[in-house]
Amino acid sequence: MRTNFLYIAAALPAIILALSLHEFGHAAMATKMGDPTPRLQGRLTLNPLAHMDPLGTIFIIFTLFTGFGFGWGKPVQVNPAYYRNYRQGSILVAIAGPAMNLAQAMFALGIGYVLFRGGMAAGGFGVKLLAVYIMINFVLMIFNLLPIPPLDGGHLVEMMVPWEKRRSFERFSQYGMLILLGLMVFGVLGVIINIFYAIFAFLVQLGFGPDYLNFLISGLTG
Repeated sequence: MRTNFLYIAAALPAIILALSLHEFGHAAMATKMGDPTPRLQGRLTLNPLAHMDPLGTIFIIFTLFTGFGFGWGKPVQVNPAYYRNYRQGSILVAIAGPAMNLAQAMFALGIGYVLFRGGMAAGGFGVKLLAVYIMINFVLMIFNLLPIPPLDGGHLVEMMVPWEKRRSFERFSQYGMLILLGLMVFGVLGVIINIFYAIFAFLVQLGFGPDYLNFLISGLTG
């Protein structure tokens, strides 16, 4: 019970911050591309209250008590008609959210390494907070890059589909949520994320050494 409580205490703010900065990334890039919609709708802000979806937040809290923690933020509404280059702008706006999660994960990874080298003890709440924050941002990045609408990866694929094939892709898009649900129910999504997470752990070990990787793992398992 103690471990569960500590995980929830670390994961809840981590998920809210990760989702908020993800959506802010979309809003900031769309604004940079010339679209005023996010700014006019109050989404060009770091305030989490502007980015959290009420139902998605309830899901986060509920699933934290039953497992990993799953939810979603409020999607940023954009108008690609404002982009100076429709295809390029759409690709950059879609990438911006996952890129923000990658930036957060790398920043936390760097902070954790400084603390590790400074002698921070493994297994404490501070290590748990860092490790959970890194994990959540990495998982959000991988999840959102899946080439399935309405995820960011789906938008990327849409921009790469030739115009003459766009109608067929739009028909496929209607089943995007059902495909995602199927991947979750049958455990395929978990397998995909675990594969990429294993690759990420290997790269951390390669770049920072096995001792630092074990230091982070202590935060997830302690």
